[in-house]
Amino acid sequence: MLKNGQRGEGRVGFIVALVIVMVGLFVGIKVIPVRINAYQLDDTLREEARFASVNRNSDEEIKARILEHAHSLNIPLEAKNVTIERIRKEVIVRAQFVQPIDLKVTTYNFRFEGVQRAPVF
Repeated sequence: MLKNGQRGEGRVGFIVALVIVMVGLFVGIKVIPVRINAYQLDDTLREEARFASVNRNSDEEIKARILEHAHSLNIPLEAKNVTIERIRKEVIVRAQFVQPIDLKVTTYNFRFEGVQRAPVF
């Protein structure tokens, strides 16, 4: 026998929990791939900085490879946002971009600024 006030309380809690899980999954599906691509770009920056100090590639070659990789990952990186500095004993590779992510209710702007340094041998 049910007492008054107990009927349906479990259903409302379940529906609220289900909505929260669904929203979390939706946001995760939208944001996680962008973050993974940004980490891959950061790895590319690290690799290019290390090889730039050894291979003596030109800054334009390095920049072209970084841009090519970024575009293959669907990252909106522009040439003006990639810089390569060669200081006495160090190579510094920087890249930055903002990628808007449509979350239906709002737009989240994912900001990335990667800086990688490598010693020159």
